[in-house]
Amino acid sequence: MTTLATLVAASFLTNPLQAAAEPSAKQPKQTIPAAKITAAPAEAPQAAAPELKPLGIGDAAPALQYDEWVKGDKVSSIEKGKVHVIEFWATWCGPCIAVMPHLSEIQKKFPEVVIVSVAASERGKDEATKIAKVKDFVTNKGDTMSYRIAYVGDRAKMSRPWMEAAGQNGIPCSFIVDKDSNIAWIGHPSNMDAPLAAVVAGTWNPADAKRELEEERAAMQAQRALSKTMRDARTSGDYGPAITALEAMIAKTPSAALKMQLMGILAGPAGNPAKAWVLGEEIFAENQTSPAMMNALAWMIVDPEGGVKEPNLDLAMKAAEAAVANSKATEGAMLDTLARVVFCKGDVDRAIELQKRALEKTPAGAMKESMQKTLDEYETSRKKA
Repeated sequence: MTTLATLVAASFLTNPLQAAAEPSAKQPKQTIPAAKITAAPAEAPQAAAPELKPLGIGDAAPALQYDEWVKGDKVSSIEKGKVHVIEFWATWCGPCIAVMPHLSEIQKKFPEVVIVSVAASERGKDEATKIAKVKDFVTNKGDTMSYRIAYVGDRAKMSRPWMEAAGQNGIPCSFIVDKDSNIAWIGHPSNMDAPLAAVVAGTWNPADAKRELEEERAAMQAQRALSKTMRDARTSGDYGPAITALEAMIAKTPSAALKMQLMGILAGPAGNPAKAWVLGEEIFAENQTSPAMMNALAWMIVDPEGGVKEPNLDLAMKAAEAAVANSKATEGAMLDTLARVVFCKGDVDRAIELQKRALEKTPAGAMKESMQKTLDEYETSRKKA
């Protein structure tokens, strides 16, 4: 499940090329992409909707309703004695499309599970247009969507009693319903494999799932509060409240993700590099075998657009070297960062050599084009010297 450390992990000032970094057991898990749902504007004033009863782990599943059955054997309701997965998606949702093959694999692995993927957030001028769009989409996807598909346009049928009641505002989102027709798990379908296997086997502990979901929601609330504090700090220039908030979070959850974010503030806009580098040495000592974390640490220090006022190049060097040394294969992104550190330390010739190696290790694409521009920068610098 998502934790506070996970939610802030993407907040570092990291190398844009870092996405190719080798995953590590100590690398902070990135948040799984989801598309935010935005309701279409109402064509006319509508009566206030009735108050929703919150939906959580252990609660009875709401009714399964739809306006149009699109694919697969039709089911009219959630049947007691069977495990169901109710997944919410939309044709315009990139993360939903990305997870479709995985959902098909899950359905193949668990043929006894009734997976119903509900298109409940479609966009269009009228219902006929939206239904046609879903049908065309599903037809074109073929075996990529090897599970049941339904369409519903009325938010009162599925979106409100399921998604809104559960506090979910992003898709794709899945609900596992156990054999007693109770909600057993809520989350991104990419994380569903282990919970679903346990529910099918009858070994799932809903109390643990409920606690994890509550922790996730608390973490998201904390991150929203931190985001507001950071916006206020950027407006006012006073980073004191943001530093205090991060220090409190670190005291509770001493993750490298939170420490990295605090280090970036201290080394940059807060103007306290001495304190920042004490924290940086701590991050290094605790995570030096994680190539992704070391790459992020080094890049934060030498990022030309990062705003670090007094970069600790010695720390950046040992972090970048550790990133390269601990990669299973010498990743281009790691070498790119090491080249930047070497360049900042004044060894232009070695920086050029490393950048060329980075290019050799990187496939064609935007990443390689960016690396080439960096190499051009280094070579221009050598000519001017």
